[in-house]
Amino acid sequence: MSQLAAFYATGSLRDNRNAHRRGAKVVTELCRHNGGFWVKAAQFFSCRPDVLPREYIEAFQSLQNDARPVPFSAVARVFARAWGKDWRERFVWVQETPVAVASIAQVHRARLTSGEEVAIKVRLPKVKRLFEQDARVFRALAALAAPRFREFDLRQAFEQLLTMTAIELDFRNESANMQRFARQQHHPRIRIPELFAGLSGERILVTSWEGETRLRDYLDVNRDKAADLLGVLLTSYLQQVTRFGVYQADPHPGNFLVNEAGQVVILDFGAIGILTPDEVRRYSRLLYGLMGFEGPVDIGELFVQAGFQGGSPETLKTLALYVLTDQVRQQGPVAAMGELMERFREERIAIPDSYIGISRVLITLGGFLMNYDVPFDWTPPEQRIPSATPVPEEGEDVTD
Repeated sequence: MSQLAAFYATGSLRDNRNAHRRGAKVVTELCRHNGGFWVKAAQFFSCRPDVLPREYIEAFQSLQNDARPVPFSAVARVFARAWGKDWRERFVWVQETPVAVASIAQVHRARLTSGEEVAIKVRLPKVKRLFEQDARVFRALAALAAPRFREFDLRQAFEQLLTMTAIELDFRNESANMQRFARQQHHPRIRIPELFAGLSGERILVTSWEGETRLRDYLDVNRDKAADLLGVLLTSYLQQVTRFGVYQADPHPGNFLVNEAGQVVILDFGAIGILTPDEVRRYSRLLYGLMGFEGPVDIGELFVQAGFQGGSPETLKTLALYVLTDQVRQQGPVAAMGELMERFREERIAIPDSYIGISRVLITLGGFLMNYDVPFDWTPPEQRIPSATPVPEEGEDVTD
């Protein structure tokens, strides 16, 4: 922490790119060393160009797959507390080596005595207590660093992360999220795992086993399938954000599988985004207006209607058109969105939290597509899927 404090005392975070690079290196190594919630925080901010300069974004992305597993003996104690000492009698076998590891949980494959193969997601021992300790440190760091981020409320960003993580630590929330998400009318080639509610609880989530072929690993070998499979995934996310108002809020490449039926399986519902019907309508108009699908529109007025504050409609329009005209041509629409968020941050324009969540998701997904040279096609879902849900009218309910 003293290393970090020394850095923040040295000078401007806004103007000095070299200072940004040095600071990003210090903070990245600090997060890697501390692990757990520190890595999760870096992953969270690696998708927040509205908060941090790009030097931090790029450095934090190196931590996306940095979690380490805990011994199965520790996991078994969690099982015993949840299911009783005879917990093994529920299973034909449990694979002790985890098939996936994240900052707060790891996943084990198993077969129930009833015959179903399942994935057991188990919260890592002591992670909740460590999170509570780290939360105090992060609040202190936010207070220390906030004066250097004059254009953004860093304390608010940290509180958002802490709140989100506290919710994710209770897997009962994820169970509810998963059921809510599964009730939507998804693309036919999107699959959501089935929940075993009777075996799930605060520290354990049991779902159907959907295989272990990561979408990214599959595409690395079958790049000719990238346009098809990533097109399905992109269509699904546009549908989630601009039609359902319920979206999986962590589109990390590790959260997607591909199955033998050619479906994309979406995993991890610890965090989902929920939009009101009015937000769905306004953000859909804004996003598609920016990309030219709404016909002649007043872009600045759409920003104001969507809740952006701190600039006149004309200023917002000028910034948006300047960035989008230049960046879409050079880097594509997703890079342009990131650039626009950064310009808004520099101009101290307040961005609605819900729009930040949407942008974070689309920017992360866009980076995934970019790795396989798949263009980010903004075509509205109903033009891709004939049965897709239309945009709700103002006041119309779209969620359960």
